[in-house]
Amino acid sequence: MNKMKLLIVDDEKDLCRILADRLNILYGISPDVAHSGDDALEMVRKKGYDVVVLDIEMPGIDGIETLKRIKEINPKIQVVLFTGHGSDETRRMGEVLGAFSYVDKIDGLPKLAPMIEGAFRLRKVLEDTYADAAMNEYN
Repeated sequence: MNKMKLLIVDDEKDLCRILADRLNILYGISPDVAHSGDDALEMVRKKGYDVVVLDIEMPGIDGIETLKRIKEINPKIQVVLFTGHGSDETRRMGEVLGAFSYVDKIDGLPKLAPMIEGAFRLRKVLEDTYADAAMNEYN
């Protein structure tokens, strides 16, 4: 796998550290970490991330609003919602706003890495598709 640019957004600092360590072991990447929606949005504006792992329940701007704003900044960024406080309503809202997937913290930790990998693959396909369309425009 090419080096993915990954951002983990969660107000639980220990969880962020554990996820970052596991992803480093699995993929050899060092994800960036933000502990609030505001910090995440600032980082997304400054750096071109491929995938964002995003908690829903956070102080300040919640994950759903953060997802909406991330997609406004760059719709190609893939977002995996990762929450312990989810509901069918938040799952549907995430889908409507363009989240790649939704993983429950309680039983979904083993599912998270494959979801991140799938999101990264989709991000690269979108990048290639846009590049092909741009090249066709000039031919």
